[in-house]
Amino acid sequence: MPEAQIRPTKEVERSCTCVSTDAVVKSMEQQKPKKHKRFYMPEGDIIIQVGNTLFRLSLSVLHENSPILRSTIPPLETGRALPIVGYNNKRPLVFHEISEIDFVRLCSILFPSPGKPVKTFHTIDALLSVLKVATSLQMERIRIIATAQLHDLPIDPIRKIAIWEEFHLDPELLLPAFATLCQRSEPLTLPMTMSLGIRNFTKVAASRDLYRQRVGCCGCRTSLSLQESQTIANEIVAAVFAKQPSTRLEKSL
Repeated sequence: MPEAQIRPTKEVERSCTCVSTDAVVKSMEQQKPKKHKRFYMPEGDIIIQVGNTLFRLSLSVLHENSPILRSTIPPLETGRALPIVGYNNKRPLVFHEISEIDFVRLCSILFPSPGKPVKTFHTIDALLSVLKVATSLQMERIRIIATAQLHDLPIDPIRKIAIWEEFHLDPELLLPAFATLCQRSEPLTLPMTMSLGIRNFTKVAASRDLYRQRVGCCGCRTSLSLQESQTIANEIVAAVFAKQPSTRLEKSL
């Protein structure tokens, strides 16, 4: 076959060139970081890139809340040259292991809107997202805020206990969850046991046995009011899960 017959026409060559160029331009635009609409703050003095988004934040707020960031990002000093990384859009400080949505949620608590209360999240996943980042950056104040909001949400006690164990949250807030499990008539399944862990499972099983000794079988419990049943469960759980159980309470059980 003659060579001329296998060459593309000039129109096809132009078309291919255009498509290739457009694709390159589009790829470059996608790679160029964009400024976050809210958290690229004019008054900020540290530039952080998360994913493909730039955040300009107050370094003093980050230092105040995170010992990790205090030790890794030097404070600004008058009369000294700015560090190479973190103080311009071309060389931002990059957080590789944090997703953009997780970081935005964290910033929503760290940098509340002027005159407005701290951001409140109403879903478990959003608060777990905040907890994950706050834990990695050792932001204890943010962990406390997220824990309080999480505690107010309706969460199945098994899942709640698993979350508290994973993030090492305040165990005192788990007593109502343990009291609920104490009163459940359904047996604990293997998946529940695995979620609870051996230590918690052992104490939950002991609490359930003590509860049944106090209130009797399911048929006998109909004579108890919900408040009476809850009070008994609370007393038992407080004794079983206390670090140093009260001897007087243990005898009463």
